[in-house]
Amino acid sequence: MHFTATTSSGANSIARLPDGIESLIDRVEVSCGGVQLSAGANYYNVLCKAKKALMDKHSDPVLGHPEIVRAKSYVDATDFAAADETYTGTNSVFCIDSWEGFLGTAEPKVMDSSLVPDIVVSLYLADTNVLANCRGTALSGTGTEDIDDPGLATVSYSLSNIHFTIECMGLQDATYDNMVSSMIASKGFLEIPFKQYHSFQDVHSGQMRFSVATQSLDRIWAVQRDSDYINSVGAVRISGYKTAGGFTATASAGSPTQDLGRPQFDIGGVLDYNKEKYTTAYSNFPEATANSTYQFQLNGAYIPQFKASFEEMSQISQNSIVGRPQKSHTLETMKKNYAVQCLRLNLPDSEFSRTISGLNTRSVSLNGYYNITGLGNNTPTVNLFCETTATLMVGAGRSLSVEQ
Repeated sequence: MHFTATTSSGANSIARLPDGIESLIDRVEVSCGGVQLSAGANYYNVLCKAKKALMDKHSDPVLGHPEIVRAKSYVDATDFAAADETYTGTNSVFCIDSWEGFLGTAEPKVMDSSLVPDIVVSLYLADTNVLANCRGTALSGTGTEDIDDPGLATVSYSLSNIHFTIECMGLQDATYDNMVSSMIASKGFLEIPFKQYHSFQDVHSGQMRFSVATQSLDRIWAVQRDSDYINSVGAVRISGYKTAGGFTATASAGSPTQDLGRPQFDIGGVLDYNKEKYTTAYSNFPEATANSTYQFQLNGAYIPQFKASFEEMSQISQNSIVGRPQKSHTLETMKKNYAVQCLRLNLPDSEFSRTISGLNTRSVSLNGYYNITGLGNNTPTVNLFCETTATLMVGAGRSLSVEQ
């Protein structure tokens, strides 16, 4: 999806696009011939950010807008020191090329779309609170008009130059078509598995209930949201990265000095922390409270079998994802900004062999609970996502059905 995104604001506010341009998408719905393949989970952008927090996934630095722009844009080198982040021209400067759900996980990766009716993709945009509404553009900690200070007016964004590109392949003969036709004739249908997500949100006071009926419940993702995620506020500095208080630089005699900042941990910067890094309040996932414990309950079964600390849940989460875990952030940063929990319920690496091996909850009503102890008076908002495997069944004459 190629497009240009631009922002606007009122007086005493400066608007900034979020880190990761996919944050502008709130829901992705896919239907085929009137049959809804994927209703699309609300808070699609939260799911994307949660996955990036745990996995070795990054936004494309060329077209994905991976970082918040403070004063000078890395997109086109425009100086936005006292202006909203705006982009003009007929060329689309941003692109979303990685998708969750049916668009990114339908197997096999090469799908003969002539076997099914027209595929319709509906995209729903997020509210304006996904933006950073900043009072100024100074480095965090400089004064009262920094990038992390809330602006005083409202902000908005708009998309233009929207178009899509799709990779298509043509085969020289009918070998593939004959193979698919014989498979449908012998079995009655062709199976296309894909990932489906179900979204739940609640104010957590110790226990949060959820329920889903599916042939394969593969994973459960949970994040605690920042208290002001629904407000239009300034950017949030990622813990450990640069803040004001470092050395100052002077270009020449009589020129103003500029605070170069210093990282939170060591002034030299460990683990590539010697740089600026911000996110939005909407995408900030802090730990519920210090020394909280976490546990999932599925009907009568507790997973894990003990009340796990954040550190223990972090190890369980790393063991629950597909592929490599993230290698960029420390424990302190994860607690303050990327506190995401993931629980795997299918066989390890079963996605690579296209094996449906998750928890079957169709024959029994699943009462799931996400328990957090030690909250005290804190009642964080929790977003929980159930990752399931659904199957599109394609039969003769373009007939379809979806096995959830």
